[in-house]
Amino acid sequence: MEIKDCVIIGAGPCGIGAAIELKKLGIEAVIIEKGPVGGKVNIAPRVDNYPGFTKIPGPDLAFEFFMKAKNNGVKIISDEVISLTKEENFVVECKRETYVSKTVLVACGTKERTLGLENEERLFGHGVSYCAICDGHFFKGQDVLVIGGGNSALKEALHLVNICNKVTLIHRRNEFRGLNHLVDELKGHANAEVLTPYIPLEINGGDSLESVKIQNVETKEIREVKVQGCFPLVGQLPNSNFVKIENVLNEWGTIPVDKKMMSSVAGLFAGGDILPRDIRQIYLAEHDGVVAARSINEFLKGE
Repeated sequence: MEIKDCVIIGAGPCGIGAAIELKKLGIEAVIIEKGPVGGKVNIAPRVDNYPGFTKIPGPDLAFEFFMKAKNNGVKIISDEVISLTKEENFVVECKRETYVSKTVLVACGTKERTLGLENEERLFGHGVSYCAICDGHFFKGQDVLVIGGGNSALKEALHLVNICNKVTLIHRRNEFRGLNHLVDELKGHANAEVLTPYIPLEINGGDSLESVKIQNVETKEIREVKVQGCFPLVGQLPNSNFVKIENVLNEWGTIPVDKKMMSSVAGLFAGGDILPRDIRQIYLAEHDGVVAARSINEFLKGE
């Protein structure tokens, strides 16, 4: 079996940035991605903090990443990684094929955390969605509920106010994790209502979503919000279940690295949202990819 110099898991900003930089350094890396190129950039309603763009829809920016990779001759394989192990070299087992590589960059990011409520899974695609940019147009002129207090929840709510009749956002605390100017912007819309401190109790509906019961954390008051759409945006879970190498993942499932983006295992690098950090931004992920690429180049040369 051919032994590759580098396999990159994930075609988000980190993986794309790394592959392009490696190409410049004369190293042919292959990216394995199970979803669309650009990763979670595709589900961002808008991106307004990425240098070079005042404001751009996430899918448009993801397409720019795709075109940059294509124009630089980066090889992207559509497949899903199910196991990463270490023998003499790294073994990346996918659903369709298995790859052996001298180095690996894990850049597969995170996935949305669910509420764990009854009917949530059953009504997914029938009123429950984790992506307003993908599904917001289905709720044109209707009432929706957004759950969460971070930047993602606030940005998605701001996307929905231009589509829906009314947007209600609930957050379990009175203080928001998201930026204050986003909170103020949302509150400035006549068709938006912000309720704190509230948590969701029940998701109800037959063939489609009909209402969500919420409870005030302080007063224990319960109220039912009649909505046709519900967008839970309450955090992320790392996509790291496939990593089968000991002492790589921490207790949260993320991957600690050194300043060269290398994990505790020589030759295994990580970058982007899979790292244990509080701030997750596109430009940080791209930066990680470039640093990782240069470190991979040094590693392969034995420096």
